[in-house]
Amino acid sequence: MNPTIVRVLTRLGAGGPPIHAVLLTRELSKFGYSSILVTGSRHQQDGDMSYLLRDNDPVYSIPEMSRSVSPWQDLRALIALYRFLRRQRPQIVHTHTAKAGVLGRIAARLAGVPVLVHTFHGNVLNGYFSPPVNWAIRQVERALAYFTDGICVLAPQQASNIVDQHRIAPRGKVHVIPLGVDMTRFHETASLLNLARAVRNGGRITVGWMGRFVPIKDIPLLVAVVRETLRRTDRVRFLVAGDGPEAATVKALAAELGPERFEWLGWREDVDPILAACDVLMQTSRNEGTPMALIQGMAAGRPFVSTAAGGVVDMVTGDLWRERDGCRWFANGILAEADPAAFASAFCELTEDPSRIATMGRCGAEFANATYSLPTMLRSLDALYSTLLEKKVGAGARTSHAVSATDG
Repeated sequence: MNPTIVRVLTRLGAGGPPIHAVLLTRELSKFGYSSILVTGSRHQQDGDMSYLLRDNDPVYSIPEMSRSVSPWQDLRALIALYRFLRRQRPQIVHTHTAKAGVLGRIAARLAGVPVLVHTFHGNVLNGYFSPPVNWAIRQVERALAYFTDGICVLAPQQASNIVDQHRIAPRGKVHVIPLGVDMTRFHETASLLNLARAVRNGGRITVGWMGRFVPIKDIPLLVAVVRETLRRTDRVRFLVAGDGPEAATVKALAAELGPERFEWLGWREDVDPILAACDVLMQTSRNEGTPMALIQGMAAGRPFVSTAAGGVVDMVTGDLWRERDGCRWFANGILAEADPAAFASAFCELTEDPSRIATMGRCGAEFANATYSLPTMLRSLDALYSTLLEKKVGAGARTSHAVSATDG
């Protein structure tokens, strides 16, 4: 009998975790697992990524589960999760995102699930709440980590953050498993013809930004970067895709500047046309795990300019070859201080040397293919699940071990 995994995700709202959770639910069947994705309800401002689902994807909905903190609703969600797990009796429960991590792990422990795994997609320990609330969250995460068998993070910086800075869990319980992406769809976008666009356009470049319009993404910094860059040069155009609570600020900027200088596309399901229209990607976040937008951008041969937020510091490759004007230049990307002048300096310099965009883009594509391979991620998770199952259930726990995926 194949091991059953119940994967718990708070909601199918905008962001990287739904892409990750849906992909794992679907793809791990190749390794002999039966998977069920349990998810809750979205708020209107969360965005909607339910389009990721196919008709045959095994999904179970618990409407009481959402990102909002509501003691009564959270208790109802916990009871519903517990009852579902008692019926399904999975061998593994794997939770994603903070709320799902709390409710899912408590319900799984109460239901007697042998193996509990949690993935930190970034974390809410920095930048989200006041110091007293952050302290309380750390205590909850430490308690949950005590009875969690495996904690997954997406980058080495996150492991250091969880283990050394916040002391959530011991080093031996934390496993670095980078995100995996199907790279084949981005190969056409990464063609040399597209990479040479900036050269053909006389150095005029398009800078893309994709994400949710929420405080942690630092929308005021995004707006300030746009204004400072356009004050300095007319050879940069900005293309922004996203939506969220702070959309009014972005919409007003788009109306003021016009599409020739700043275009807002709203929320888009398909990122491929956006990447094809951009030369460089930008990110302004205060805190991050491993942003999916930058992985997709690198796979499509686009370098990035980003704050050194969270796991982004592990997304640059090669030696530091230049440091000036608040920017650190690497082979595939630039880490900039959270200062509009630093971002503007980087963009202005790229317009003066557009061939560097092509060089950095090629390095980014090579790095993405080597680091964020989908088969590698699946094999790493399979190895972790198998080890934990053997430890908790016994040698007979993994009766089927089908491995059909190969590197791509």
